[in-house]
Amino acid sequence: MTIRIRGMFPWMAAIGVILVLGPQSEAFAQKGRKISLADDPSMKEGSPPIVLVEVSDFQCPFCGRSARDVLTKVHEEFIRPEKVELIYLDYPLVRAHPQAFKAAEAAACAGDQGMFWEMHHQLFANQQALGQDQLPERAREVGLDVAVFQKCLSSGRHAAGIRDDVRLVQSLGITSTPAYLIGRRVPGGDKVEILEILKAMPYEELAKKLEVHLAAKQGK
Repeated sequence: MTIRIRGMFPWMAAIGVILVLGPQSEAFAQKGRKISLADDPSMKEGSPPIVLVEVSDFQCPFCGRSARDVLTKVHEEFIRPEKVELIYLDYPLVRAHPQAFKAAEAAACAGDQGMFWEMHHQLFANQQALGQDQLPERAREVGLDVAVFQKCLSSGRHAAGIRDDVRLVQSLGITSTPAYLIGRRVPGGDKVEILEILKAMPYEELAKKLEVHLAAKQGK
């Protein structure tokens, strides 16, 4: 069951939050867990010491606001300066957002052509136009080979990977979108060690969290 909470704190009203009823404490007991994110899209410059994982749903309006208002600043202040790597983890809440799963497949198909993040931005910029018949237009807008894109989308070949993401997110006890994981790459493999799991928050608070973990990493 998905609800919108009235009487939000001001920052919650600013970016919005969807809360999905369920156990909340599990997400706070995951520190130190190592998870494999080898197949998930990554954006980075150089070899950043900290990983930020965006757990999101392309049809969720609050995820769209966060992507536009929070992650654009994260990109300028942390990703471009080689401080943080960004990874996207799918969590389509299909009961509330019936178009989210196919939109996630569309982003993955764009990733096959090396344009996941371009499609990520385009989907969040056009959240009222995510019908399956509208997704080829999103592909055309970002410059994909539309015929190849449509063949991929029709095949459903990325559906299993998205379901794997959903199971992973649920195993972490995350029950809201957007959410963030802060972690670090485990040397010698493809895993990320979780340092903290966060609910949606304004850029200023997320930036403070990232700075704390960067300082701790540098102090080792």
